[in-house]
Amino acid sequence: MIIYIVQEGDTMSSIAYKFDVSEKRLILDNGINNPNDLVIGQTIVIAYPRTTYIVKDGDTISNIAFDFQVPVMQLYRNNPYLWDREYIIPGEILIVDYDTKANITTNAYAFPFIDEAVLRKSLPYLTYLSILNYKTVRRGEIESFYDDTEMIETVKQYGVIPLMLLTSLTFRGERDPEMIYEILLNPEYQNTHAQSMIKIMKEKGYYGVNITITFLNEANQDLYENYLKRITEHLNKEGFAVFITIDPNLMIEENQTTFEKVNYSNYNNLIDESYLMRFYWGTLYGPPMPVSSIENIKLYLEYMKQMIEPDKINIGFPLLGYNWSLPYIPNYSEANAISLDAALDIARLMEATIFFDDTSKTPYYEYSIQTRDFTVGHIVWFVDARTIYEIVKLVIENGLQGTGLWNIMSYSPQFWLIIISNCNIEKLISVNEE
Repeated sequence: MIIYIVQEGDTMSSIAYKFDVSEKRLILDNGINNPNDLVIGQTIVIAYPRTTYIVKDGDTISNIAFDFQVPVMQLYRNNPYLWDREYIIPGEILIVDYDTKANITTNAYAFPFIDEAVLRKSLPYLTYLSILNYKTVRRGEIESFYDDTEMIETVKQYGVIPLMLLTSLTFRGERDPEMIYEILLNPEYQNTHAQSMIKIMKEKGYYGVNITITFLNEANQDLYENYLKRITEHLNKEGFAVFITIDPNLMIEENQTTFEKVNYSNYNNLIDESYLMRFYWGTLYGPPMPVSSIENIKLYLEYMKQMIEPDKINIGFPLLGYNWSLPYIPNYSEANAISLDAALDIARLMEATIFFDDTSKTPYYEYSIQTRDFTVGHIVWFVDARTIYEIVKLVIENGLQGTGLWNIMSYSPQFWLIIISNCNIEKLISVNEE
C-alpha cells in the first residue's frame, strides 16, 4: 500500500499512470468527488491486491465467493462500488483479497438517524456497531431518543454485533458530574442502572453494552471500579458483553503531555474490551490544535498496556475536522466540526495547500476570507489517510484487538481501504443470524 501526496500539476490520470493502476479504480477506492480538481497536499491511497478475478458471463458474487472460499461480505468490502448496483459486469476485475498482516475487530459509533445508504456501505467493514441512543439520567434510569429497532435488525443482517452505547453526555457533549457521582456512590442506583440496561438490550436485541467512562481520575477510580464490578456481575449473568470507551483526558502543561495515572489493573477481569477514544462534538472550545495526535496516543497506550492485556485494547480515532477563526481568543473562540469531505472542499475552494504535522500525524491548512472592512483568518485541522495508517500500524505492532471510529455518519472509503489492505476484519456472528 502506498499513500501518495498530491503535488502541483498532478491529475488522477498522471497518478494512475505513475503507479500503474486503473484511474477509475483509484477514484472509486478513494471516494474522490472532484477527480478533475485535486488539492495540493491531498492524500491518495494506492492498494495492490494479492488476488483478483476477471468476471465471466454467468458469474454471481455468491459463486465467486464460493470458488475462492471467502465470505461474500469480503468481496463487497474489497469492491465497495458493488453496493451501488445489482449486477457484476463480465470483464471487470474484482479484488478477492489483499496481503494482510493481522486479524482485527472494528467498532464504529453512529446515531440512529444515520443515512441508510451510508450505514449499509459501512457495515461490511464492521465487527461491532455502537449505537448512540441512550443516556444515563438520575437514579440510574436510562432514556432513549430515537427508535433504533430497524437499525439493529439491519446491523445483524451484515453480521455486525449491535452494542448499546450508553453515555452520561448529551448529544452536544455536555456533562453532568453531579448525576454521575450520584450513581457511583449509590449501589441501589447501580442495580437500577444494570437492570435498565438488561431490559433495553433484551427488548431491542442488543448483544452487549458499550459504556462511556467520563471524569475518571485517581480520586474516583475505586468508585468506577466498584461500579463496573456491580454492572458486569448483572450483565454477565444474562449473557451480555460489557465494553467501555475511555477518554484518556490528555492535557498539555508547559509543553508536556500529562494524564491521570488511573489504575486499570483489575479491568482485565471486568470488561470484554476497551476503547481509547475522545468523543468529538459539533463545537470545540480551546485553541487550534490537531484533532488527533499519534504521539499522545502512543504515550497513553504504553501506560495502559502495563495493566490491560493488548487483546482487550482498541484505539479509536475521529473521522472529522475542525475549523477555527483566527486570531484565537481564549474563553471566546470556538471551532465548528466539519466532515472530511468538507475539509477538502474548503481547501479546494480557497485554493489552500494542505500541510502535515509530523508529530501528531495530522494535516492542516490556513486560508483567509476578505470582507470590505477586514480579513478573517481560518485554520483547519483534520485527519487523512496518513493519520489512519499510523493508527492501523499502532494496532498491528502492539497486537491490539482493533480500532474504533468516531463516527460513521459520513462514508469514508479511503480509510476503509487502508484498514482492509492491511488487516483482515473479523466477523463474530453469522450474516444470517437472527
